[in-house]
Amino acid sequence: MFDALRSRINVPKAVGFVGAAYFVRNYISDRLEDVKEQMDQERVARENLKRRFFQTQSDISYTVLMLLPALSEQILREMDVDSITQELQAHSKARLTASTSSSLANSLEMPNPTRPESRSESETSYTGSMSTTSWVETSQIGESREMILGESVAPLQLSDSLLTTTSTDTDSSSNVSFQGSAVDSASGSESSRPTKAELWNELKMLTFTRTLTTMYTTTLLSLLTVIQLTLLARNRYVRSVVELEKQQRLQHSFMPDLSMIIGLVGGMESLMGAIPGMEEEGDHAAGFKLPTEDNEEEDEIASAKYLTLTWWILHVGWKDVGERVRRGVEEVFSGVSLKTKLSPSDLHRLMYDVRRRVEHEVTFEGTERKANFHTTLLPQTPETTQHVLTQGGYSSRLLSATFSPGQPDPFTALLNETRDLVSSSDFAFVFEACLDHATDVLLTSVENAVFAPSADTVAPGEEVRIRLAGLLPGLARWSDLALNGVPNELVDNILGVRQVSALSAIRAEDPSASKTPRKRWPPAFAN
Repeated sequence: MFDALRSRINVPKAVGFVGAAYFVRNYISDRLEDVKEQMDQERVARENLKRRFFQTQSDISYTVLMLLPALSEQILREMDVDSITQELQAHSKARLTASTSSSLANSLEMPNPTRPESRSESETSYTGSMSTTSWVETSQIGESREMILGESVAPLQLSDSLLTTTSTDTDSSSNVSFQGSAVDSASGSESSRPTKAELWNELKMLTFTRTLTTMYTTTLLSLLTVIQLTLLARNRYVRSVVELEKQQRLQHSFMPDLSMIIGLVGGMESLMGAIPGMEEEGDHAAGFKLPTEDNEEEDEIASAKYLTLTWWILHVGWKDVGERVRRGVEEVFSGVSLKTKLSPSDLHRLMYDVRRRVEHEVTFEGTERKANFHTTLLPQTPETTQHVLTQGGYSSRLLSATFSPGQPDPFTALLNETRDLVSSSDFAFVFEACLDHATDVLLTSVENAVFAPSADTVAPGEEVRIRLAGLLPGLARWSDLALNGVPNELVDNILGVRQVSALSAIRAEDPSASKTPRKRWPPAFAN
């Protein structure tokens, strides 16, 4: 029976078939395990990269808020709107003091003995009128005191010597002579001051200049911080990946022969030399150099120096922006009177007209082209770069420190990459998108603070119109909040622009992106 069965079944073929099926099954199972392990590793890597990306965005927001006080101090000191406001107030007080002294002198020259209480009544009525009169009203602008200063002007307090009179001619003549000298001194002080029209014009120009300078410099500072922290985070991520790759290679190399590992505990160099093929298939063949402790220390020094470059925009670059804005504001608003009533659409048009002049420049051929801001963001010469590092606290010894042989200076590499990036079309695209968003934030805030309270007095279908002088307090208040506010609405909106996140993601994953600018953005970030 068995012989008959054996004759029908080819035993060697059957054994070979079963063995082949067994090996195929094991092979497929091993490959599936490898694929599963690889997918798990990729998933972990994506989650790690995503976590690092969002951590970098949080670091960027925190860093910008830490740097803003230094920028705020510079702008508010150089563009001191409050000092001009106080000078206007003092100018009006001096004028009112002179007119008051003249009226009191006339009353002392012609006393009325029949009605001794008439003078006190006139003084009482004058003091009451002074409490309702502001320096803005005396400037014939027509706006209320609260609209310009945000607070009322205190009534003029007369001294006791002027409020007390006697019936003798000697006292009267002495009071008259005192008031005459007060009038002369007031007129002399007024002649040495700028005229009220000049002060109002300077207040108008400086308020718009400070507001737009705040918008431009905050946007540039935010984008520079995004670039710096993104490049540094990318370098740290690359170092961690290289270190992980090194550990995995060593682990795979040790697995085949554990006895070799036990016998080669004398040192890492002898171990690396004893592993077959390690020199040919090692790190140099992979196209990168493994980090060492010296390299990591050099990278940390380079990173600190690289972040110090922010000093340039905080102390030098913003002045260039302020000068550009000042010229644009003078060209646009020089012909707009303080009494001109503007609607929100008029304010939009004027603001974008100033932006066009700031962001474009006229060539020698008479054509208009986009202006760049790379000189505002970074020092352009080795001398200015060294000056920035010196201001940042680096001594000449640290600046002249040498790096590992055969390796480029990591600080120079970061600086060159940043210069290429801020001069690229990608940066220009993102910068314009951020400015559009920041302008919308500014105009929306001013509309809600200034135009909205007056909307109830306007007929339906008509635009609210406010005198230009009435817009100045809202603009000054917005620039102050944009520089000192916490949380900061302007910074949050700039960093929340989709193009900023796209720029950060692209630079984090593509080190050569600055050398090959993208002609088109991904569809998700194109709008």
